Amino acid sequence: MVTAKTESSFRARLTAADPGLLRMAAGLRAVLGLTLTLAALTALGEPAVVVLGGGFMAVVTSLASSDPHPRNQLRTLLAGAPVALAALTAGGLLAPYALASRLAFLPLIFAAVYVRRFGRRGQDLGIYAFMAYFLTQFAAVSAGQLPQLAVALAVSFTAATLTRLVLVPVTSYGILTRLGAAFEVRLRDAQRATADLRAVSPHDTRRRRRRTERRLERRLKSLRSSERLLRDFLDEAPSTRRRSTHPRSVPSSRCTTRQAWQVTAAAALAMLGGHLISPHLWYWAVVTAWVVFVNAEHTGDVVRQSGRRLVGTVAGVPFGYGLAALAAGHSRFLGLAFLLACVFGVFSTPSSHYWAVTFFLTGSLCMVLALLGTLSPLLLSLRVQETALGAGCGALAALLGTCDVRAGRAVTAPAVGRCSA
Repeated sequence: MVTAKTESSFRARLTAADPGLLRMAAGLRAVLGLTLTLAALTALGEPAVVVLGGGFMAVVTSLASSDPHPRNQLRTLLAGAPVALAALTAGGLLAPYALASRLAFLPLIFAAVYVRRFGRRGQDLGIYAFMAYFLTQFAAVSAGQLPQLAVALAVSFTAATLTRLVLVPVTSYGILTRLGAAFEVRLRDAQRATADLRAVSPHDTRRRRRRTERRLERRLKSLRSSERLLRDFLDEAPSTRRRSTHPRSVPSSRCTTRQAWQVTAAAALAMLGGHLISPHLWYWAVVTAWVVFVNAEHTGDVVRQSGRRLVGTVAGVPFGYGLAALAAGHSRFLGLAFLLACVFGVFSTPSSHYWAVTFFLTGSLCMVLALLGTLSPLLLSLRVQETALGAGCGALAALLGTCDVRAGRAVTAPAVGRCSA
């Protein structure tokens, strides 16, 4: 009986820490989808750049699945495949023309942000387009490699679909049940913390009272987070018709155009400055300028995410380099295991801890570069510099072109669409 009660308590704590077990499921899907993609492409004898492209898009399929409902996720996958292929093709065909290739990135960025006005699916499709085009820059894709990369893209999307339907199947009912259980656990925690605060005597020390107040604040913050997840899940249900009149959707549509100009301006500045730092690694500045606007609702969020992106990158460099050093001299399977562990960390970490998400992203990048045999301290140093530049450009664009959304009216700082990035 003691064991059963302990297991029940553990499940309750786990449910409260990860409401609906959404992050754990996302981490498992990302790892399994990546593993299946790499295994299939390796078995087909594809060259390294094709394996890299397939693995990259396998991670993107998990990144661009922000809708909580499984059915909607599959619909986004089906729509995302042609969008990613189109962006990949455009990047490959423009590869011989360096200036045109870089300049074409800017209108694509504008369009990828602008489509956020169409809700989660528009936002996710924008991520597919951006990341597919970014892949062509990162992997130096040529037109002759496009047929093989199209195969890799098909493999990655097939692996993602198989993972969602067979390996890690979830249902809307199951997610709703777990979200409800998480809300109940966090509600009880908040009630206990409230009772503890009431029990504090006026004669108790100020330190004890403050510690109890902080514990209540944390419990209430967790409760609000769980309530927001539950509300969003219900609002995004396929059967509901409230999405078009949801207040946050009406702030978003009014400010999306300005937001698109902001991100495009930040990317243009990052592209220009990135070339000055490194003509071959400028895209790291651009991707940072793009990503700090994702999952941000106002200017303060963009500024904070810029700082957290830089902190996570700086902290992740020695971590990733250390993992690569540990894997050196061993079989490639150890390096691959480290890579999969970092990918799981990316998706299982709460988005509120964005520095930790970036920490694991940097670790993943280090392991990819180590497996490709191109990892070096100089390369990582340039990565940090480009990240700092992109974060600065993003923060500057947010501060100079602010827009805010309050009471359904656009006033000064755009509500940037939510995303699992």
